[in-house]
Amino acid sequence: MERWLVSYADFITLLFAFFVTMYSVSRVDGKKMGSAVESLQRALGSVMPIQMTHKEPGVFPNQVVPIHFSLSPPIEGKAYTPDARALIKMAEEIKQGIEDLSKGKETSKTASTLSHQIKFILEKRGLVIRISEHIFFHSGEATIRPEMEPILNVLGQTLEKIPNHIRIEGHTDNIPIHTSRFPSNWELSTARATTIIRYLLDHYQFDPDRLSATGYAEFRPVDTNRTPEGRMQNRRVDFVILSNKEMESEPQKEPVQEQKNPI
Repeated sequence: MERWLVSYADFITLLFAFFVTMYSVSRVDGKKMGSAVESLQRALGSVMPIQMTHKEPGVFPNQVVPIHFSLSPPIEGKAYTPDARALIKMAEEIKQGIEDLSKGKETSKTASTLSHQIKFILEKRGLVIRISEHIFFHSGEATIRPEMEPILNVLGQTLEKIPNHIRIEGHTDNIPIHTSRFPSNWELSTARATTIIRYLLDHYQFDPDRLSATGYAEFRPVDTNRTPEGRMQNRRVDFVILSNKEMESEPQKEPVQEQKNPI
């Protein structure tokens, strides 16, 4: 056997090993990488932009999808109480108002590029308007995105006219956050709810007695926290418009008694 064949065989083996290694490195698990990047963004409070060439659907939305509204349960085939019908009518008004934004020149891009659903859910306690975190807030932040204020204005203009109590609920996923402003998801979820309350009070004529804010952190999920898609569903803000019956159990404002000056 020629000596050069031994060296040639060794070279081919090393070359094969090199290409196997390169192939293995190139096959990145997009789901795990997306989760890792998402965790890093949350931990850093989204202070540094991170870009990836491969984006996991649901974590980094990159498709232009029209706003989609859904009412659950569906209206057809069910007899609703007058209270429920009033809430449904209000949901339709909000739906129409946000759809009208897409017809305006200035707000068409804002309204038409939202890739998350705005859901209207009828529950025993009333109407829940479920809005994804991405519509109003950047990841790990509690400052309302200026370009999304027109959508919040539609909600404010409609909700301002009703007498119902309105509860703003902030929710997160189970990925921890630890920044100087938000030591945990409790602070983040509560800050988002109170930020929206503050906006409504500053821009509209709401009676403060009608509004309340609460943060549930990651402890009221609507989907699994095991997948990026599920966590995306859990990161949300719920506008809860209480029904008349549910408002009966709410704390009532005590009348202020005037004190008479002693003679």
